[in-house]
Amino acid sequence: MPKFSDGVIPLPQLREAANQRSKTLTDLPEVIEEDKTINYDGTEVRLTLFRPPGTESETLPVVVFYHGGGWVFCSKHTHVKPICVRNHVAIVFVDYSLAPEHKYPTAHEESFAALAWIVENGDSIKVDTNKLAVCGDSAGGNLSAVISLMAKERGLGDAIKTQILIYPATAASRENFESPKLFGNGDYYLRMEDCKFFDKAYWDGCEKTKIGFPSLATREELSGLPPALILTAEADILRDEGEQYGRQLTEAGVTNTTVRVIGGSRSFFFVLTIHHAGCEYCSLHTSMFNS
Repeated sequence: MPKFSDGVIPLPQLREAANQRSKTLTDLPEVIEEDKTINYDGTEVRLTLFRPPGTESETLPVVVFYHGGGWVFCSKHTHVKPICVRNHVAIVFVDYSLAPEHKYPTAHEESFAALAWIVENGDSIKVDTNKLAVCGDSAGGNLSAVISLMAKERGLGDAIKTQILIYPATAASRENFESPKLFGNGDYYLRMEDCKFFDKAYWDGCEKTKIGFPSLATREELSGLPPALILTAEADILRDEGEQYGRQLTEAGVTNTTVRVIGGSRSFFFVLTIHHAGCEYCSLHTSMFNS
């Protein structure tokens, strides 16, 4: 496959190729799907609502899902449908604006605006905001972690009941981690050069703070965050920083389960979700909704 940072194929073509590839997935369950554009405090955000068939009149637990793709790629044609149906939850997919056209903090502010709108308007889309999780993979894992911090800072600290961080990007620097050196040469899907491309596309010299890089948060700032499930892959650049973030949460007194998938590489969750196992990981935390 072409590498993101090579510049040989124009970015719009790469995005379309990624979207078309996702659309070819088979054996995806049928869902109720609705596109919606919302406005919260002057911030406009595109959402897609997914519900299991036959639940039009049912108020469901809700997972606010932030997709990966380095803040540059990906769309709603991902693995949210199996999560929706197999966990019997509503999914609100946040279609945040992509980089490099929209740089930091656009995706983070739009993602928070989506959460705040859902908390205020859950009844209108028939979701139970007392049973709300945030979830995301890679860049989306970063967004989920940061939105949990933003919610605490901005008065919505009790809104998120759990955060599910799938191979999340959490660190401001990867220099002192072993996993980028072991798995960043391109044999395991993602290269360090690709990470640099994504960083330049979205961050581009911005000030590094916890609202962007959650591992920079102090113990006090992390204290009181919602329980977390962190999934990392053994052969992945982001493995070490995700696991370090789990340790930071533990030190701050935040309940969390950090799971390293042995033999897994980047995007394992995408594949496993299609074949049920990824949904089982999610159910580790969404099951609390029914307790």
